Order: sequence, then structure tokens, then C-alpha cells
Amino acid sequence: MTPGRLDAAVVRRHLLAIDEALQTLRLHQGKPIETLASDREERWVVERGLQLCTQNALDVATHLAAGAGRDVPDYGTAIDRMGELGVLPREFVARFRPIAGFRNVIVHGYLDVDLGTVHRLLNERLDDFAEFVRHADRYLASHADS
Repeated sequence: MTPGRLDAAVVRRHLLAIDEALQTLRLHQGKPIETLASDREERWVVERGLQLCTQNALDVATHLAAGAGRDVPDYGTAIDRMGELGVLPREFVARFRPIAGFRNVIVHGYLDVDLGTVHRLLNERLDDFAEFVRHADRYLASHADS
């Protein structure tokens, strides 16, 4: 990618990775939090799926911001830039921005990964990732000739 140029193929690969992770995560919805606490493999699948959703969404955000020539010193700012560019509605930005902090916790392997947060994301917030994909797809379609 050259600075200030959007590479739609890169963005689409990230969006596809989110879709694939969501398909797997949906198979694990509805289980009690105790399952995450007691079943190491279940917890690993869910955490890894959420990590993939989160990292790919943040990679899309940084790519779109950079493609528009915008500075993104951190992942939270990358989400903010998507609102500024009109990719994401402002209310969605406010709701989605905390994934940047979640990404840091899950990626850096902090010992304090809160199972309540993981369980809540799995059971209540997966649609946020699907909505993110829809907004990004819409943006790509409107910038197809860019």
C-alpha cells in the first residue's frame, strides 16, 4: 500500500477473517460462564476467536486511516478515525472503541483476562463485529474507484 492509497483487497481479507471467526464463535454462544472457567479448550477457542475478530477489525481501521493519510498513534485512535472518515457512525465508534483495550489484554496474555468480559463479548457483542464488517464493506463499495 502506498501512503494515502486504499488497498481494498487487503481490507476485504481482514473482513473475511472476521466473518470466519464469527462463524466459529457463534457455535460457542449460550454456554454458561462456568464452561469458560472449567474447560480450557473452550476458553482458548473463544479467546482466540475474539482475538482474531478484534485484531482484524483494528487492522482494517489502521489501514483505512492510513489510506486516507490520517495518523493513528494507537488502536483507539484508529477507531476514532473511522468515525471521522464516515466509515462508522459516531454512536458505533463510542460503543466499539473499547475493543482496542480488550485487544491489548488478550494479545499480550495478561493473566487478568476477565472471563466475564470474554463471556459478555461472546454472548452480547458479536453483532458489533458483524456491524463493523457491514460498515467497512459499505465504505469500500463507495470508494471502489479510489
